[in-house]
Amino acid sequence: MVLEVKEDNISICEVGIATIYLDENQSSHFDVIRDSIRIYKVFFKYIFSSLFSFLVDIVAFTILISLFNGLSFSAVTLASVLARAISSVVNFTLNHKLVFKKGKSNSVIRYFLLVVVQIILSSSLVTILKNALTTLPISLVKILVDGTLFFVSYFVQKHLIFSGGENENQ
Repeated sequence: MVLEVKEDNISICEVGIATIYLDENQSSHFDVIRDSIRIYKVFFKYIFSSLFSFLVDIVAFTILISLFNGLSFSAVTLASVLARAISSVVNFTLNHKLVFKKGKSNSVIRYFLLVVVQIILSSSLVTILKNALTTLPISLVKILVDGTLFFVSYFVQKHLIFSGGENENQ
């Protein structure tokens, strides 16, 4: 809840309190694991939805690149586009319905603009790095590139795509 204060433009006012421990704090109800999960729940859900979508993308890419039987820029691009089309539908649905549970009416448009940018970056960087790092399998190069794009995508989705709207109070 505290993490969403900035998103919801709510101001915070610090109020001092006296800390009183009874019986040397024997009755504390703080549970490190349970309370941490509550705090980071959205981020954990994002990680799991991203990992699932990432696996869909990598499996689809690996199958498609073997079907296209080539490592040319056009083969990598086509495999990347088709794999990302499949995984992005899965990812948008998970993020919209289960992770962020909110978004504006144009969230789907913004999301797929992000997908297009990621496809261009992914296919370009995979091709460039595969040519530079010839001993690495192309799927590993794609994992490294898309793993980096993961962090950029989280920031963009959290702050620009699913930052408010229809289900804002959930």
